[in-house]
This record gives sequence, structure tokens and C-alpha cells, in this order.
Amino acid sequence: MSHIAIVGGGIIGSSWALVFARAGFSIRVFARHAQVRETLLERVRHAAERARAIAPGVAVDDIISRIAISATLEDAVRGATWVQESLEENRDVKAAAFAEIDAVASPNALLASSTSSIGASLFTRDLAGRARCLVAHPATPPHLIPVVEIVPAPWTLTDVIDRAFAMMRTVGQVPVLVQREQPGFVLNRLQGALLLEMFKVINEGLMTPGDVDLLIKDGFGLRWAFLGPLEGIDLNAPGGIADYLERYGFMFDQLAREHGAAGVVVTSELIDILHTAMRARVLLESLPERVDWRDRNISELRQLRRAAGAEILGRVVHRAVEFR
Repeated sequence: MSHIAIVGGGIIGSSWALVFARAGFSIRVFARHAQVRETLLERVRHAAERARAIAPGVAVDDIISRIAISATLEDAVRGATWVQESLEENRDVKAAAFAEIDAVASPNALLASSTSSIGASLFTRDLAGRARCLVAHPATPPHLIPVVEIVPAPWTLTDVIDRAFAMMRTVGQVPVLVQREQPGFVLNRLQGALLLEMFKVINEGLMTPGDVDLLIKDGFGLRWAFLGPLEGIDLNAPGGIADYLERYGFMFDQLAREHGAAGVVVTSELIDILHTAMRARVLLESLPERVDWRDRNISELRQLRRAAGAEILGRVVHRAVEFR
């Protein structure tokens, strides 16, 4: 029977093992360090217990029973249909690992890297099987946050990309395509842009770190739990995203100029692209219903957060009483 190979058993590798095992696949994990190997199953069990709500019908013992630890990389990789490399973020380390993986993996195996910033072209160029290599970069940790950036190298076959999307959907992840390689891909660049602006306002004394975090946690974060930022602003004007950008696009142009942009960024072409994309999702006449949906979900999320906060407070008080 074919299996999934995980190369590297740290935070990301163990989380990937949970993702695939939870979906019913047999897993073989290779980790170079003894301590990582010795603690892997317990770490996966702990994570699976805390993530039960994601797959309530899957027993934790069944998940653990599907994971085996291999003594060698060759044992883990040989016969696998998918290999997920999750070693440290070092180009040379990944190049050496992929050379060994490509040499022993089955010809039809797909070879994926969890790298968060290094394009596959930088460590697969000289491989005989480079056409079956790509990046499958997860958010951390993938067993909780399902989005995965699929980033092909220039030579990655279209069929390999399609297979990667199919596999990610099979195991409950949400794949998104990065059309071409760039440092940091897209996920980390988006996060980085927000963090850089947060660092800026803190350095300038405009706001405290705590208040900046509250802007996200008790502001955008409530909306972003259900809607992407583009979907979010689509609901913030009666005529949708085109209406919103006609009203407020100047703010983004001003911000772009502060960061060195020479021209307008909110162009008519961009507005047309965004309007077409949003209207393909939600018709303009259906926006009020979508707003109602958003409002109900945010209300329920706030209720859930209050309940979770009360539960956490209760546990803290209980432990304090026990300590006394």
C-alpha cells in the first residue's frame, strides 16, 4: 500500500503528519535527530487531542496508529506517492535532501517542500525528476490552519500542480496557486506588510504594541475569520468593492506614495478586475443578504470568544485556589 513520506519531524513536519494521518493516509516520518524521533508521536497525539473539533469522527488512536517513524530517509521515501520535506529554512540543506529524495523516490511520486521563502527552482534545478517538484507552503500549523501556497518551479509540470491541488483538498487543506516564484511567496509578504506597518507606528510612538494588536484582534480579525480583506470591503459600500474604491481608493494611493510608489495603484483596471471577481462570487443585489450573514457570524464569534475567555478565567481561578 502506498504511503505519505514526511522528511523532518519538527513543528511543521509533525503537523503535516497529523494532516495526512487524520485524512486516513499511512505516514512514514524521517527525522535526523533522536530527540525529535522520540517525541514525535506524543507531540502529534497532543496536537490531535486539541484539534478534535476539526475531525470529531476520527479517533486520536487511529491517527497515531497510521504514523510510523523510519530509521532512514530512504525507508521513509521509497514507495511513497507524496513526499513532504519540512527541514530547516536553508537552501543547501534542502538541495541535499531533495537530491537524495529524488534518487530513491518512486518515479510518479510528487516531491513537495514546506519552505516559506525559497523557490523550488533554487534547490531542484539539477535533479532528474525536477518536473515533479514544487513548494507546498503551509500556514503554521497546517493541522489547524488549512491554507497552503502551491508554488511551482518554472519546470514543474501542470499535471503535478493539478495533483498537488487534488491532494491538498483530499486531506482537508485549502490550496492557493502562486503563479510564479518570488521571495516569501505571497502569504508571508502579506503578513510582512502588515507587521512592517505595525512596527512603524510603534517606533513612531503613534500607538502601543498592545493597542496595535487590539486593532487586529478586536477589529479586522473578527471580520477576517469569515471574509478575506477584499470580500470584507466589498460589503462596506452599497455598490460593492467598486463603489468602495471609488469612495476611498485615494487612501490607498496616498499610502502607496508614502512607500515610494510613483503612480496610482487603485487604477480603473484594478477596480474592474476586483469588481468582476467579487460579482462572480456574490451578485450585487445579494449583498444585503451577505452583510446579514457576516453580521450573524461575527456576533456568534464574539459570543464564542466570551465563553472561551470565561472558561480560561475559570481554569486560572481554579488553579490559583488549588495552589493556595
